[in-house]
Amino acid sequence: MFFASARGRNTRCIVESYFAAWTTKNVHEARALLADDLEFSGPTASYKSAEAFWPALVNFANMTKSARIVELVVEGDRAAMLYDCELPQPVGTLKIASFFRVESGKIRTYETQFDTTELRKVLARKSDRE
Repeated sequence: MFFASARGRNTRCIVESYFAAWTTKNVHEARALLADDLEFSGPTASYKSAEAFWPALVNFANMTKSARIVELVVEGDRAAMLYDCELPQPVGTLKIASFFRVESGKIRTYETQFDTTELRKVLARKSDRE
């Protein structure tokens, strides 16, 4: 039982550290907490490595005005996080659910879900200007 408890504390620390890093735009620190073979899936994209995920991490961190954890539940090597994320208008504040699995001190799998309606409009406008 002690092993599972210690593992859960480690998972909590890694996930909270990752969240604190990217939400304060310290993307290099955030990247250091991701396994090289990260598997990320979200409503707008999926990636099979931390290197492939890197541009999305940088862009989302730069776009984020603020973020606040509403709930974090940890069970062994898995964590579920619900947070409020404030993005520029017209997106505003999104409620985002993220799910993590930690292996060897790094985030190995990372899934996130949120309503993309307004975000897709912003990304489409940005793409049209490029």
